[in-house]
Amino acid sequence: TPRALRTMTTLAFSAVRVTGTSTLRVSRPRAVAVRRAVTHRSPRVRRPIVGSASSRDENNDPATSGRTIDAFVVPGEPSFPGMYADWSVTKEDKVEVWSYRVCLTTVALTTLACASPVLVGQDLPWLSNNLSYFMGASSLGAALYLIHMYVDPIKKFMQALWVTGFAGSVGIALTTHEQVPQYVATHPAAVWLVGPMFAALTGVAFKEGMCYGKPECAALFFLIPVTLLGHLSGVIGEGGEKGLLVTWCALIAIFASRKYTQAVKDDIGDKSVFIWNAMTEVEQGEWLKVTRELDPSRYARLIQEQ
Repeated sequence: TPRALRTMTTLAFSAVRVTGTSTLRVSRPRAVAVRRAVTHRSPRVRRPIVGSASSRDENNDPATSGRTIDAFVVPGEPSFPGMYADWSVTKEDKVEVWSYRVCLTTVALTTLACASPVLVGQDLPWLSNNLSYFMGASSLGAALYLIHMYVDPIKKFMQALWVTGFAGSVGIALTTHEQVPQYVATHPAAVWLVGPMFAALTGVAFKEGMCYGKPECAALFFLIPVTLLGHLSGVIGEGGEKGLLVTWCALIAIFASRKYTQAVKDDIGDKSVFIWNAMTEVEQGEWLKVTRELDPSRYARLIQEQ
C-alpha cells in the first residue's frame, strides 16, 4: 500500500544516514557472499631473523623477530667476512679508531717531552713537567678504553694496572710537590708507584706487536720493563739508562706514526667477535639458529671450533 511504501522508504534512508554515507547503493548480497567465499589472502612471508627488544614485543617467535643475518653490513659499504657474521666499518668505528690513534700519538709526544732533558742535554721545565706527564698518562688511559681486544679480562687487567700507576703518580705529585718525571729520575724506588702504568703500556705494545707484526712494538715490549727495572735496581749505569730512554723515545714515535698507515678495518679486527661477546646467551642462541638456517657453512665452522 502507499502508506507501507512510504514507511519502508523512510527506514531505508534512515539506515543510510546512520552509516555515514549519502549515496544509495544497490548490492547483491548473494553474489558478494560467493566472491568472499572464493577469495583467499596470500600468506605473509617472514625472513628468519634474530630477536631485538622491539620486535620481540610484537612476535614471540625468536626465529622471526629482530635483526637479519646481514644486520651488521652497511648498505653501499664494503663488507668483511667475520667469524660470526659479515660486517662493515661504520662512522662510529672510524671515530673510535682515529681517537685511539690520536691517544697513542699524545702518549708518544708527551714521552718525548718528559724525556727532553736527556734528549737535549739540559733541563726544559716547560716541557718536562706534570702537565706533559699527566696528559700522556690520561691519553694512555683513553687508549686502553678504546683499544680492540678479543679477551676482555686481559683488557680489564691492563686498565687496572693503569689505574694503579696513575694513582701512584698522583700521590707523588701531591705529596712531594715535585715534577713526577724528575722525582722518579732521582728516586728509583718511585718506580714501584708509577710502574704499573708503564706495565699497561707494555701490554699495548705486546698487543700491537702480536696482532700486526710490528717490530718496534716487539722491541718496546722488552725495552720498557728493562729500562724501568734497570733504573729501580741500579744495575744499569747512567749512560746505559740514557741510551735505553733514547731508544724508547724513538721506538714509540715510530709506533705512533705507523698507526696512521693501517686500514681502519685492521685496527678493529674481527668486529663480529665483539658483537657476539656483547650479546646475551639468549641472543647468541637465536643468532646460531639463524646462522644454521641461512649460512650453514659458517654454522658448521662455529660448531667445530666450539
